[in-house]
Amino acid sequence: MKNIIRMERVKRPWVVAHRGYRGLYPENTLVAFEAAIAAGADMVEADVCLTRDRVPVVIHDKTLYRTTNGKGLVSEHSLSEIKELDAGSWFSAEFKGEAIPTLEELLQLVKGKISVNIEIKNDSIESPAPSDAIEVQICELVERLEMEDSVLISSFEHFIFPRIQRWYRNHGKSNVIRIALLQGVPLLEDLALGLCQRQNAYSYHPDENFVTPSLIEIMKAGGFRIFPYTINDEKRMEQLINWGVTGIISDEPKLLSKVVHKMKGMNEKSAPPF
Repeated sequence: MKNIIRMERVKRPWVVAHRGYRGLYPENTLVAFEAAIAAGADMVEADVCLTRDRVPVVIHDKTLYRTTNGKGLVSEHSLSEIKELDAGSWFSAEFKGEAIPTLEELLQLVKGKISVNIEIKNDSIESPAPSDAIEVQICELVERLEMEDSVLISSFEHFIFPRIQRWYRNHGKSNVIRIALLQGVPLLEDLALGLCQRQNAYSYHPDENFVTPSLIEIMKAGGFRIFPYTINDEKRMEQLINWGVTGIISDEPKLLSKVVHKMKGMNEKSAPPF
């Protein structure tokens, strides 16, 4: 089982499968997540949105057009309507009939096998937050399934994180679920570090175009892990691994796993004897 605590003991970068094995399978479907596990990923990344009847489902866009045969907003459709849609044919006829999974279905699939990074999409965050807000439902579901050590919650909307921490305090929980700051624009390194410190983050997930060796060094010195996204090029994977990233988020987990283990073997061979 690859939960977060066990992965922290592994002396190599983590392989994080972006929306499952997105390179070869329709993103955010159970078949894509199953393939990521088979490919050797340590963690899968998945996006969640709310249906009209307020069920968290796994889909990236706020609309249905790109990855299903449906139309309109996810939030305009009930779960039963969402489940009638084909989320596989857009990618390949081979995957006709693949459904949009609920978050609970995804967690049940990966439980005991692999960790999961749940990204809360901006359009599902409500202000003020109702009692069944998406972040509340995620916390309740993770708690019920006893998966706190296998889940990381990320978002570009950083104001969501105090709400998550408050939920744990209000419920008398000592272990707050791990959170990760997504960042899609360049920031001064000290500002990025300060953001992580203020939010009590577990990790920082920047666009790979804004990653530098000094950013990695500053983050790790501050006690934060760093997972750039989304890297599918082998040479870039090697470069970031050499720079010292904690892990890499990729559409190609099989390729990334191969690169990680190849470089781990090379580093072990080149290490001086004791």
